[in-house]
Amino acid sequence: MLRLPLLLMFLLLLSACQSEPPEKSPVPVQATVARTESGIEGYPYSAVVHPYTQVDVAFRTEGYIDEIPTRRALRKIRILQGGDRVIQGEPLAIVNDEQYRDKVVEAAANVSKAEAARRKADLDYKRASALFATASITAPDYDAAREEYEISQASVVGSKARLDNAKENLNDTVLRSPLTGIILQRNIEVGTLVQRDAVGFVVADISRVKVVFNVPDVVLSFAKLGSVISMMTESQPGKTFTGQVTEVSPKAEERTRVFAITVTVPNPNAILKPGMIMSLLLDKMRPQPNRVVVPLSCLVPQSNESEGFAVFVLEIDNNVLQAKLRRVVPGPVVGNNIVVLHGLKEGERVVSNGASQLQDGQAVRIVP
Repeated sequence: MLRLPLLLMFLLLLSACQSEPPEKSPVPVQATVARTESGIEGYPYSAVVHPYTQVDVAFRTEGYIDEIPTRRALRKIRILQGGDRVIQGEPLAIVNDEQYRDKVVEAAANVSKAEAARRKADLDYKRASALFATASITAPDYDAAREEYEISQASVVGSKARLDNAKENLNDTVLRSPLTGIILQRNIEVGTLVQRDAVGFVVADISRVKVVFNVPDVVLSFAKLGSVISMMTESQPGKTFTGQVTEVSPKAEERTRVFAITVTVPNPNAILKPGMIMSLLLDKMRPQPNRVVVPLSCLVPQSNESEGFAVFVLEIDNNVLQAKLRRVVPGPVVGNNIVVLHGLKEGERVVSNGASQLQDGQAVRIVP
């Protein structure tokens, strides 16, 4: 009979032990340290450098290329090529002009012939006028003399026009640069047979360049006409280039629905080359310096949407590392980080991965 009370007591003690909740093990999380950052938030863009002016220099005559001017480079003489600087009016190529000189001579001879015919017609017309005044010739003879004189005058005008055209064609056998700049491309060699309107050179003015990028309509207010924009290129590390917005496309591109923005940048030393990629930042706002920033993954929404957002701050309580929920006021996003306007100090440790599974005050352990 004594065994039954002992057994009942043992069962009661066992049930009491089982009713106590087992101690929870710390939750593994990743953490980061809140840091400060200063700068300008904005919209980052990549842009392409274009020449301020670019011209396809085409021939107005046809024939074989007799000559291309030369340059001295690397102690050698070579013909003009891409990268060489030229000035406005400088010859770029010379077409064989023999046939054009012959046409000038022929046209000049026709002018002399026409002028001789006009002088004769002038004398005949004057003689006919005197005879007609004394009724010595008939009216049809007088009219014929006058018509011959008028035809000879027109012939002189026409022959002179053909002479001018022949001289112009002869002059056009020399292809000249229409502007001062650099050669981007040469499409001919000495001996090439060129046709009328064939492009021999591409010449560009890069004393200033156009930097072009595309933006959506929501960003247009940050790239107004006349605004000043700074930009950089990886080819010139540490160097900043400044330009002014000189053109804003009045219409969005139909397929992508973006607007083209053109920034004109001075380039007196030709540092910027056509085709270079520039990086720029359209200023959105100028924040206060020394902002506290944490990764976006640190933010967790509060149970009540009206309470906003919070982060789990790591604190030691009774020698146990715990995650304490703290309400914060988030600011603008900067890349993969977010500015915390209120609620967090520099140097505090914050849960960066695993925060969504935590509860306030829960024990945690940091893993890599």
